[in-house]
Amino acid sequence: MTLRLYYTSSTLLDFPATVIDHDGDLTRVVLDQTAFYPTSGGQPHDTGMLGGVPVIDVIDDDERIIHVLAAPLPLGEVRGVVNAARRTDHMEQHTAQHLLSAIAADTFGWETASVHFGAEHSTIEFAVANGSEAQLAELVERAQAAVRAALPVTVSFEASADAVAAGLRKAPPRDGELRVITIAGLDRSACGGTHVATTAEIGAIVITGVEKVRGHLRVGFLAGGRVLAHLAERDALVAALARALSCAEDELAALVPKRQEELQSLRAQLAVLETELAGHRVRALLDAATPDAEGVRHVVHHATTESAALLKAMAQAAAAEAKAVLILVSPPSVVLGSSADSGVDVGALLKAVIAAHGGKGGGSPRLAQGVVPSGWPMS
Repeated sequence: MTLRLYYTSSTLLDFPATVIDHDGDLTRVVLDQTAFYPTSGGQPHDTGMLGGVPVIDVIDDDERIIHVLAAPLPLGEVRGVVNAARRTDHMEQHTAQHLLSAIAADTFGWETASVHFGAEHSTIEFAVANGSEAQLAELVERAQAAVRAALPVTVSFEASADAVAAGLRKAPPRDGELRVITIAGLDRSACGGTHVATTAEIGAIVITGVEKVRGHLRVGFLAGGRVLAHLAERDALVAALARALSCAEDELAALVPKRQEELQSLRAQLAVLETELAGHRVRALLDAATPDAEGVRHVVHHATTESAALLKAMAQAAAAEAKAVLILVSPPSVVLGSSADSGVDVGALLKAVIAAHGGKGGGSPRLAQGVVPSGWPMS
């Protein structure tokens, strides 16, 4: 049996212990006591060092805690050191989740169906189908007020019946003694995870996204140091955009829609010009071609500078000409166009050659395009 030191102190990060057993091999060790939190209740495991060896996983195995190490560790006395940054991050996210879940239940009647704590962001799945922007804004506002209030977060060990009688946000998962996390005046929940000492230690909470999953509302959130990192990333992004657009940061909101309108206008103009250019190029290619006995002009053009959009426009232009077949090659792509009076179905032609020589693509009798391997026959 392993004594779980994190049950009574979430801030204990340096501790003595004894390796009393192994689970299969010397890299999976069992201690008499540990401050390393195992993956449990949605919260990821701690990392750190044990006897100078990196701890890469921590597993809850009933009454034992198995520490998975990067190298073997024999029986005997050791010193454990928990990664402080990772532990603090998990404490901030977990207490923030309790806070959000409690406020959502008390304010809107939203019950928490499940929780996920990720390496970069965390989510709460509420057992409701919808939530308005106003409700989410109020949820964050109330949570931030609780953070500013520096409410004590305490740990107690209570008999299941006593805990239920005193009030719990959710029914306990089992009978017997429960570990109860209390946020003063807001929440009491049975929980085995690590938590901050006061809500002020959370620092800040932001909601990062909302989606509907299986008829539930999934809300993404960040807390503590993750909020600062998130804001730093956003600040860097805004600064980069302002530099790219040669404007002040507070001008971005007005300038971006204006630039989008200008871009749409330029794209429309470009499409017109590409159509005109395509017509000129196709006519020049066809004029230089020698007609066959039926008067059909067959052209294979190896494109080097034309864009994909221009190649498509050229194929369309060829289809609108008289007695014309145009094959445009821009490895690995090929685009084909033929006029209705040419007697050539370029869609069928492309399909037949692909069947014989490989590649992929398709199209209509007048227009076709595909991706072909090198050495593909063009004549």
